[in-house]
Amino acid sequence: MNIVVRTYAGFEDILAREVNHITGTTPNIGKRAVYLEGGKKEIYLLNLWCRLALDVLVELHRYQAKNEKELYKGAYQYDWTKEFTLHETFMLNSVVHSTHFNHSKFVALRVKDAIVDQFKKTTGKRPNVDRENPDQRFLVRVTQDHVHLLWNTSGEPLYKRGYRSITGVAPLNEVLAAGILTFSDWEPNTPLIDPMCGSGTFLCEALIQAQHIAPGLLRPLFGFVKHQSYDHKLWEKLKAEAEKAKNTLQPKLYGYDKLNKLVFATRTHLNQISPNDAIIKEANFFQLQKPVDKAMLVMNPPYNVRLPQDKIHSFYNDIGSRLKHFWEGCDAWILSGNLEAIKHLGLRPKRRIKLYNGPIETKLVHLPLYKGSKKQKS
Repeated sequence: MNIVVRTYAGFEDILAREVNHITGTTPNIGKRAVYLEGGKKEIYLLNLWCRLALDVLVELHRYQAKNEKELYKGAYQYDWTKEFTLHETFMLNSVVHSTHFNHSKFVALRVKDAIVDQFKKTTGKRPNVDRENPDQRFLVRVTQDHVHLLWNTSGEPLYKRGYRSITGVAPLNEVLAAGILTFSDWEPNTPLIDPMCGSGTFLCEALIQAQHIAPGLLRPLFGFVKHQSYDHKLWEKLKAEAEKAKNTLQPKLYGYDKLNKLVFATRTHLNQISPNDAIIKEANFFQLQKPVDKAMLVMNPPYNVRLPQDKIHSFYNDIGSRLKHFWEGCDAWILSGNLEAIKHLGLRPKRRIKLYNGPIETKLVHLPLYKGSKKQKS
């Protein structure tokens, strides 16, 4: 089977390395995705172990279409009864980059019509669409006149790990947090500090990494489990192997937030993953003293488009000043979606990485903190 593993823009290379480590296969790198060939075992392993993937798709059918009629006909020709039955619900999403089709919802609608019409002709009844909690999810991807029909084996997106039950105003995506830890080359023997931890996503992903926990073990369900090709024996075997691979390592994790309810959320989420020795406290970053030397800081400070520009710039300048004077000997990695404000940290980044937090363009900057850090030139 042709497998497509999707991720965020900028994550393609690190996802390819992860996929190679999980499957032993070297995937081809595309835009926001990597591609490989494999069977059920590879599909199950990717869903179970991928920290950097959004979902795992399997190509069902491909054809060419330049108009509505050809789009419908190609989808109708595929035997959809191999994928689900009348007793199951389905939904269809679409991604369209084509001069022939300028509306992705229209493409999804016509392919959905083809699926429904095929069932009506062969069974006399139509299957039900469920956009909230379908049994099976499909994707139609159109690039110019090339149409690809794909089955989403993951079901819900893979960033929905299963440990998050309490969220703040703007929780950081789990896949994004895991990717930032990967870019930082953080190792579990290095203390990790999030001084604005929110609901604890960075710390949770660090605990998962340190204890070699397969993220899929925390989830209750995947799309492939409901599929008629599901191999229960194989899936249980792979899960059992993942359980045995876990360790009890206790990384030095520190989390602080000025809101007590978020401190509680972080503790709750960490404990839902595994017993841990993380130190989570209520504290204001601007009054916080570093708990250990030679630590790594990860931060996702507010982007706060609601703040007046001068105040958000001043806020980031204060962050940079605090880091410079109170966190010497540490490495800081800061993600922000306010591309102008991040320039006001007043510290020279060693590395800048362009990423996306959903639709928001962000910058991840690496700031080694040493005595007498140079000011970033304007």
